[in-house]
Amino acid sequence: MISYSKLAQASIKELSKRGVALSDVTTLTTEFLQTHYHFAADGKRLEEALSMVLKRDEVNDIILTALFMDESAETMPDDNPLKARLARDANGHNVDEILAIGLASQFGAAATVHYGWLDNEKPGLIGVLNDKTDSVNVYIDDILAALVAACAMSYLELTGGNHF
Repeated sequence: MISYSKLAQASIKELSKRGVALSDVTTLTTEFLQTHYHFAADGKRLEEALSMVLKRDEVNDIILTALFMDESAETMPDDNPLKARLARDANGHNVDEILAIGLASQFGAAATVHYGWLDNEKPGLIGVLNDKTDSVNVYIDDILAALVAACAMSYLELTGGNHF
């Protein structure tokens, strides 16, 4: 069992509250690696890779900030002009992408590029979260995409295929 800091535990808890389990991250990462690197990922190594990502305080700061923004948008007064923009994930808002790029970029340029691909294609749960209409999910889909990209690059580092 991997031991996480209180900050990482808070991130994991908040992700779970918004519908994302760590197993979702590893499943999406496995699918991403299979699609783009054409090999099956080792589950134990994948968990190590995700642990490498979640052990960074900066990553957890971004996760918690992003999820707080989604949650705050839901309780924001209706007359706040930002609420309408967040409710429809308005083009030009881009703060969600900026936070996700900040997370992914800690794991190299390839992670940032891969985040962009994942954000554009929205495979699996990333797309499900993006398309939900019963809650505000402007940030969580981007954070999940960035976590997958970071986990993939960390996996490659562990297996000797990438060094950032």
